[in-house]
This record gives sequence, C-alpha cells and structure tokens, in this order.
Amino acid sequence: MIRRGKYKEVNLVGASTIMALLNITKSFSIPFIFGGDGAALCIPHSLLLPTRQALLATRNMARDLHQIELRVGIVPVRFIREKGYNVLVARSRLSSSYTQAAFSGGGVQFAEECLKNPAVSNRFTIDDTKVEAKGDFSGLECRWQNIPSAHEEIVSLIVQAAGTNALERNMVYRNVLAEISSIYGDDNACHPVQEDRLSMSLSERYLSGESGIRSYPRGKKARIKYWITIRWNVLLGKFLMAVRYKTSANDWGTYKQRLIQNTDFKKFDDKIRQVLSGSVNQREQLERYLTQQHQEGKLVYGIHVASHALITCLLFNYSDAHVHLVDADNGGYAVAAEKMKEQLKTVSSGR
Repeated sequence: MIRRGKYKEVNLVGASTIMALLNITKSFSIPFIFGGDGAALCIPHSLLLPTRQALLATRNMARDLHQIELRVGIVPVRFIREKGYNVLVARSRLSSSYTQAAFSGGGVQFAEECLKNPAVSNRFTIDDTKVEAKGDFSGLECRWQNIPSAHEEIVSLIVQAAGTNALERNMVYRNVLAEISSIYGDDNACHPVQEDRLSMSLSERYLSGESGIRSYPRGKKARIKYWITIRWNVLLGKFLMAVRYKTSANDWGTYKQRLIQNTDFKKFDDKIRQVLSGSVNQREQLERYLTQQHQEGKLVYGIHVASHALITCLLFNYSDAHVHLVDADNGGYAVAAEKMKEQLKTVSSGR
C-alpha cells in the first residue's frame, strides 16, 4: 500500500485502531502511541472483551475498505514481564486538555515482535469465531489538506539507543534531543503544523477515507448521508474559524492554535519519534551526527523525508477533548522504521 502511494489510507487505518479503543471509555484515559502504520495501547483487564471486539471490527474494516491485512492482537503485561521486559508508562502534558503517554521498559516493542513471530503469534491473536466484531469509529476525522513544510521539508525521525543499560540509553537520548534542538531550534521553530498552513479540504481525495470508515458497514444510504454531512461540516468549520465564532462550548477563533498544541509530533516508546519541519541543510547536519553515533555503536535510526505532513484527528469534542496524530507523507514513520531495522541487522550481525 505504501509503495502504491496509499500511505494516507494506511495512516488512517492505524488511527482508526486507536479511536475504536478510546471509544470504549469515551475518553483519552487509555495510554496509546501512534506509529504511523499501527498503534500500541495499554488496556485494563476489565476491557478485554470490548477491546477484542473493537480490534476485530478494525481489522475487518481495513480489509473490506482498503484491502489492508491489519495485524491485531493482545499481549498480556504479565507475559511480557515473565520474558524479562516491562511496560512503564509516563505522562507528558502537551496542553491544558491533553496528556500524552510515553512508554519505556522494552515491553511495547517486545509485544510487537510477538505478534509478528509466527512461532508464538497464535497465542495473542483474536479468535473471530468466538468474538463478535463490534467497533465504533465515531470521532475519527481526516479533513485537513496535507500540510506543506514551513521550511523546505518534513522529516519523520526514529532513534533507538543501543546502550547496555538504561543509564547509557537515557544519556544517548538526551544527547540526541539536545542535538535536534541545536540544529532545528525549539519546538515552535520545527513544528510540522503551522497555523497559516492549516486548511480544511472539500476534496474527495482527502475526505473519502473518513467518510468510508465512519459509514462502515451501514450500507449505501449511510455512505451517501455521511458524504453530504462531512462536506457540510467542513464548510461550517471553515466559516466558524474565519469569523472567529465563539460560544460557551468552543472558541473557533483559537481552534487551530489548540489543534497544534494537541499534536503528537514528539513522543517516546523506547525510541524517540519526532516529525520535524526544516531545511535540507538542517536534516543533513542531523544525519551526519546520527551516522557518527551509529558508527560508534551508540544508536540506530531511520529518517524519511517528504514535502508535506499528514494529520489525522481523534475527537470527543472540539473544545478540549481532541488529539491530532502527525506524520510525514508518503511513508513517514513506516519507512523510517524499515530503514532503522536495516541498521539493526548490521548491528546484530556484528558489524
């Protein structure tokens, strides 16, 4: 799908997984991280049944609408700890209304490897003969045009430290973040989403993904109704933001600013993940630094470069309960991860 230029669809399916699970509690209380072509979430045991149902519904939707075979499964934290890993969750406040999860302990990556390993994956997959597929994708929105870089390019970056203990790895991460700041400036300077470049779209190219998912699987009449509804909502949103309309429930004049505050452009899951807007020269400086650190055996990394960023929205309301997932276009984190895996192969082979 990515090679065929369908990364927006892949991106949207990954976001759909998160939205389907958040809708179980109708809140952002479930810790999650978005990886571009997938996601990881920490679910309490009490929500296992609706989680299985939502994951199956998302898998079916991805297959029916986009011919994407989505890998879904649940790996118990107890099993992860028995294998010598852990799942530690920290909270990082992005704004007054949203707190982002950060993961460490190696458990999230180990869980992903379990789901991809044919020898053990059957232990964690969901039996669709015993569980009914049942998911709610309401709140998923994808109405913004791809966002051009405020500089020259958009970069999706993944960095994983290779130290033998947590202290060494943490030092590598601190140094990498300091180098990024030295090259690109502060978060405002390199933020991939800028207010003057945010524009809602009426194009079928941008709206068909949300429209298909939100009306799935309710039939042709529901699809037509949502096709009309989404365009009306876009026109209304454009008007309310243009006139800076304000009610007791929402201030539309500041919505774009709050959207930017609630983006996940910088996050951590035993790896630094960041989407950066900058110049070619800045990215080349960063790559020289990372290459040197890689050659010294301190880290592995992957970088993907595009001209635009993608943004997918998860909303419970427009005033405060909304989160916006950001990635680079044409492959983003997924391509960066593949490049990083190639470096990992050279490390494991004793390069």
